[in-house]
Amino acid sequence: MLAVFFGIIFLDYLFDSDIGLGIVGLIVGLVALWEFYTLTEKKDFAPFKVSGTVWGVIVFLGLWLSVYRENFDQVFHGIFIFIVLWLFGNQFVKQGTIGAIRNVSVTIFGIIYTFYFLSFVMLLRHMPKGFGIILLVLMITKGGDIGGYFFGSWFGKHKLSVISPKKTIEGALFGLLSSLVIAIGLNSIPGIQVLPVSLIIPFGLLLGAVGIFGDLIESVMKRYVDVKDSSSVIPAFGGILDVIDSLLVAIPVAYYFFVIIGY
Repeated sequence: MLAVFFGIIFLDYLFDSDIGLGIVGLIVGLVALWEFYTLTEKKDFAPFKVSGTVWGVIVFLGLWLSVYRENFDQVFHGIFIFIVLWLFGNQFVKQGTIGAIRNVSVTIFGIIYTFYFLSFVMLLRHMPKGFGIILLVLMITKGGDIGGYFFGSWFGKHKLSVISPKKTIEGALFGLLSSLVIAIGLNSIPGIQVLPVSLIIPFGLLLGAVGIFGDLIESVMKRYVDVKDSSSVIPAFGGILDVIDSLLVAIPVAYYFFVIIGY
């Protein structure tokens, strides 16, 4: 799976394109959003799955298009007005007042949590050295996630949170250290280097911490509906949400980090 993804990214790099990344983003977003809606149905929510998915695709495409059209981002945010109107229209026609706030709210949250957060990868792609930035974000976040998991499994003794009993303070600290080491190591490679040392250190620690938080967010939702994995679409790993939970938060945070420093 990772080999296919990096292969697509490499082809985009060779042809100076963003088509491959965009298609992968749309596919991942579709599966992740459907998994989220399926999870919520286990607690008697009734999300508008088809409408939510269609609007999620529109949101992703809208943010993608904004990198090509000047001032389009100002128009883009108006999409959410139409999303609210459309979903309440569906509610009026299909269910009246029954569960109106719950159903509309969970549908909109699903769009924001998956497609909207994920779509920031297209903005990262069009920053200077965008491919290097994306590689940094992926490796820092998932590297910290994996390092923290294994270290916590072997040496963890103190629980990090009641939300996820398997996560430990020791694992979280090692995860942060792993993220920092990966950040410094990758950023030292000439073709990938995007930040000076004074900024890559806080960037690595920030993404490491945000990745942990993103993992806990999905853990909250899974524990609420009493499931172990978001689905079984990826053998041994669970669902797409289980794989990208940390990235969903790390990607937009990384984007705004670069915006704030004036990159």
